[in-house]
Amino acid sequence: MKFKENFLMNYISNSPISLALERAMECEILSHQEFARPILDIGCGDGLFAYNLFDEQIDTGIEPNTKELERAKELNCYHELINCNGDNIPKKDGIYNTVFSNSVLEHIEPLDPVLKEVHRLLSKNGYFYATLPTNKFDQYTIVNQILIKIGLKSTARKYRSFFNNFWKHYQYYSPEEWGQLFERIGFRVVECVEYGPKKTCLVNDFFMPFSFCSLVTKKLFNRWILFPSWRKVYLFPLYYISSKSLKKSIGVHNGGLVFFKLKKI
Repeated sequence: MKFKENFLMNYISNSPISLALERAMECEILSHQEFARPILDIGCGDGLFAYNLFDEQIDTGIEPNTKELERAKELNCYHELINCNGDNIPKKDGIYNTVFSNSVLEHIEPLDPVLKEVHRLLSKNGYFYATLPTNKFDQYTIVNQILIKIGLKSTARKYRSFFNNFWKHYQYYSPEEWGQLFERIGFRVVECVEYGPKKTCLVNDFFMPFSFCSLVTKKLFNRWILFPSWRKVYLFPLYYISSKSLKKSIGVHNGGLVFFKLKKI
């Protein structure tokens, strides 16, 4: 597979800053993995992640949201798009050599049926790549840190519950717990990389309220940003500063996010 370059600039041009910082790290991690065809993207959404990561079309993207699929079709980064849920994909056993899921599994409840479907679809020597939040992700938020600092631990717990409910995070485990879950389904953990340290997650959380205008644009026009070229110009200083610390945010201890490379057994 051919990958694009300058993931951070690509993402800043096409999405809110809070989303761009996180996704650029994930693009950087995945660009160092082997993607043997055929490739399946579980929960492809609007296709923006594949559009910013790959420099050529991948084989299949699946997504239950039809409006998101419309945008993915416009971006033209998949040979095939299927409107279906992740636990019932109309494909034969062992058809894919690579399956990946980027920040999707935490939103699925129950999760086991989807993981079993991934296992079914993977070839004998196939790999499954997944990026996920850890149990630190909700802790690395500005409001939670303030509440903890002033001794309101009970209120902080309630806020974290609200945070996860708001973002529909049903699964947020430690890397060890995620690994055990995958192994129970029939995967072997080949690699586990934590990313998004506390400082990076707090910066990301700071920029979250500034995404409101992009959210309105997304609702009205089915895209985050209407004029990507202009955005490259006025956000260049932020890009320059952020790019310096991007790679330092990968391969950390106690990260708010985690990447898994899994092999079918």
